[in-house]
Amino acid sequence: MSEPKKLVRVLIAEIPSGYELTIEADDGHVLRVVATADQVDALARQFTKLADDEQAGG
Repeated sequence: MSEPKKLVRVLIAEIPSGYELTIEADDGHVLRVVATADQVDALARQFTKLADDEQAGG
């Protein structure tokens, strides 16, 4: 597995099948992915859980 890269930018566009996410790293690498609404919701829930855990001291 490659080393993690620093996130520079995320752009989100709504498309007929869900969402297109364009993710740019600090080295200029750009990744475009298509996600369903359910996948985006699951991702948002994961971020919310991490933030809640952090606020709870965990």
